[in-house]
Amino acid sequence: MRAAPPVSVHARGGSGWRALRALAPALAAAVCSAWALQWAGLGDAAAAGIAGAAGAAVALLAWRTTDGRASTLAWDGVQWSVDGVPGRLDLMIELAAWLLVRLRPTAGGAARWVAVTAAEAGAAETLLRAALHARPGAAAAPAPRAAGPDDA
Repeated sequence: MRAAPPVSVHARGGSGWRALRALAPALAAAVCSAWALQWAGLGDAAAAGIAGAAGAAVALLAWRTTDGRASTLAWDGVQWSVDGVPGRLDLMIELAAWLLVRLRPTAGGAARWVAVTAAEAGAAETLLRAALHARPGAAAAPAPRAAGPDDA
């Protein structure tokens, strides 16, 4: 089996990815706040207002802290890397026009999540998908050894 060819893609994930990264924690904050306030005996309207404000504050903070800069996802024929950090890549979600991958650095540390849109991948989308679905270690697999006289 041939190894997947090298491929490199610059990806931001699109505005939808950034919005999801801001809205998910905001929704969690709003729900937890509403639950805690109602448990404490605050009225429904007051709890909803405070929970909405908490959600909005978290959304604003999350939006400001989620950077929109691009990451470079690369397969060199042997290993994956994100912004030059090598590691093991896992395909987490694959949709027609969008991919979500997670890189676990070889040297340890926090995992890197990268979302790639088909528009960002451009002409490299087919190569990227081929590399993502290639059997791990296909490039590093040793060639089959010919049977010799010692293999009896």
